[in-house]
Amino acid sequence: MKKKTAGIILAGGKSSRYGEKKHKFLASFSGKPLIVRTLEAIIPVVDCTVIVTSPDNSETKETLKGFQNIRYAIQKQPLGTGHALLSTDYIFENTDYTLLVSYADKPLITTRTFRKLVVEHVKSGADITIATAVLPLPGSKGRIIRKNGKLTGVIEARDADPEILRIKEVNAGFIVCESRSIYKQLRKISNNNVSKEYYLTDVYAEYLKDGLCIHTVRIQPEESCDVNTLSDLERIDQWITSVRKAE
Repeated sequence: MKKKTAGIILAGGKSSRYGEKKHKFLASFSGKPLIVRTLEAIIPVVDCTVIVTSPDNSETKETLKGFQNIRYAIQKQPLGTGHALLSTDYIFENTDYTLLVSYADKPLITTRTFRKLVVEHVKSGADITIATAVLPLPGSKGRIIRKNGKLTGVIEARDADPEILRIKEVNAGFIVCESRSIYKQLRKISNNNVSKEYYLTDVYAEYLKDGLCIHTVRIQPEESCDVNTLSDLERIDQWITSVRKAE
């Protein structure tokens, strides 16, 4: 029997860099809220979807009221992306699901890429699969660290030294993992970083320490686009053009 797949969309952040009171993922791009675009892309690939939100989620629920088979998990405090995913443990930890995880501010991600990530994850037999992309100007994205071609970690830009910041392969913002292992690994990460948050990217080191299999899948660079500020939203089309020219 085919294992069930669940989609998890992380929408619990403070949107502190966006510059408006509303959550950034409720802003519109080409006529639709960012979270709606992400949700529409993930639904055809999964059996159910969980949205991780802050306690103040009435506007999010109103925006998504037309979608069926959605469940909400509450991240009670904004303690980082790793903590956000851990907020779904009570739903999936004692199950055997494949989990497809995305952030809510990913307006250019496609169903085709989500499906590719799940298919390649299952085919590889990995414990966790990370989507990566190569960008001419990686900016604030976490850098993929490799040794002899093998992934050894991900370092957030805010914690990186100048040498690491020159790396162009980045964490694209999507993972596929297994419910039987992800929550155990998430509980091992610390918040020993500049932001004092529990980064989801820090969980990869825990997988490596335990000898678990990590697989990476490179996706189209424009699909790694996320929106952190108003200027990011206003410049998406310009950003896509610059990325494609660099290929």
